[in-house]
Amino acid sequence: MALSNPSTPPFTFSGHETFVLRSNWLKKAYDLLQEQPDLFTREDSFVRLGVGKNMAQSIRFWGRVCGVFDRTEDGKGHRATWLGDALLNDDHGWDPFLVTPTSHWLLHWQITQRPDIAFTWYFTFNVLRRGEFTISQLTQQILTFVARHERKPPSEATLSRDIDCMLRCYVRPDATRLETAVEDRLHCPLHTLGLIQALPGQQAYHLTSNAHASLSDHLVAFAALHQARILKRATVSFSELAYAERSPGRVFRLDEEALLTRLLRLENVTAGRAAYSEHAGIRQLAWRYPTDPELDRVLLDAAFAQEHTYAG
Repeated sequence: MALSNPSTPPFTFSGHETFVLRSNWLKKAYDLLQEQPDLFTREDSFVRLGVGKNMAQSIRFWGRVCGVFDRTEDGKGHRATWLGDALLNDDHGWDPFLVTPTSHWLLHWQITQRPDIAFTWYFTFNVLRRGEFTISQLTQQILTFVARHERKPPSEATLSRDIDCMLRCYVRPDATRLETAVEDRLHCPLHTLGLIQALPGQQAYHLTSNAHASLSDHLVAFAALHQARILKRATVSFSELAYAERSPGRVFRLDEEALLTRLLRLENVTAGRAAYSEHAGIRQLAWRYPTDPELDRVLLDAAFAQEHTYAG
């Protein structure tokens, strides 16, 4: 999606109803949709999901932004995507209950790729340049970006709720909030990633960049593949992989050294489908067949197979 193209969808700052993502919601909705594709248009959807009315709408939002289900062609219902089936199916799903780090990193990647549904997440992990920020700074930068791209700005209240929800997805609540935030603390899979930290004694936050040992090389390859597809070319420079929007460096918060270490392993990780090279000062990752529709599944299969190997 080219953000400078006025024909692209508007940026969205709502839909989650202020509820953070919870792992059990995706599995619960996926299971019900197998038999009830009209689940989210039913008046008793919240009863069937076992949650409040607003939570039912939030589940619909999170399922769509995480890419595990989407609207049917007639717009009257929802059904699982190939990713939803591959991830959540009881019989052959990679991780139906979303307990592995690979699931958590994959959900994070999915959410941060969708400015049309979750713009604050997209902006924070793709556009925001400074590692430290306050809520006020993030608010102003988002509004400036929206105005520059000639999109309708959100209301101050809507943007404030959106930023608050985004932060609660990643920042573990401290002791003073634990009693009221216990559900978020126990169930949001993005907490495990450690990507945003609250700075002690300050009303500010820090985007954490390091090697992120729990992040699979196969997911780094998956993100790099999708960046190449967005750019519509088979080669992507190291600078783009480290700093461009939708790059593995920015989305996964990998510093240059950590990213380079990953890229040097990708020829083995991808069985020769991609190779990193440095010649005459030119550093780049080249894909042999980046448009291969089977490659997404190959890389994700391998990422989750590695999780099961470690677990065994």
